[in-house]
Amino acid sequence: MLEIKALTKDYENWGEDSDDFYVSFDLDVGEYDTPGASDLFTFNLVSPKRLNSMLESTEIEIGHGYFIMKDFNIQTINTTVENIMNKCKDEDYENYIRNLSQYFKWKE
Repeated sequence: MLEIKALTKDYENWGEDSDDFYVSFDLDVGEYDTPGASDLFTFNLVSPKRLNSMLESTEIEIGHGYFIMKDFNIQTINTTVENIMNKCKDEDYENYIRNLSQYFKWKE
């Protein structure tokens, strides 16, 4: 079974307002009984305001690996990631990783 080894804020960009943000995270997951070994996933947290400004410079933004959040709250992010981990559980490691890849970008 997989567990979260680390959830790390990788990059953040804040606008002038508190509701204008873009934050990238790295999610390391691995088996409980295997210290150090993990698979790396990434996702980006973006506010509706930032998403709107991103769409002004491009016609389309692909949503895979994006979480949209109105107010930045690290506890909500942690809870959401844990809920996704529980939802994606599978006894087969490859299936578990594949399930997580529906939500996060897998870094091979």
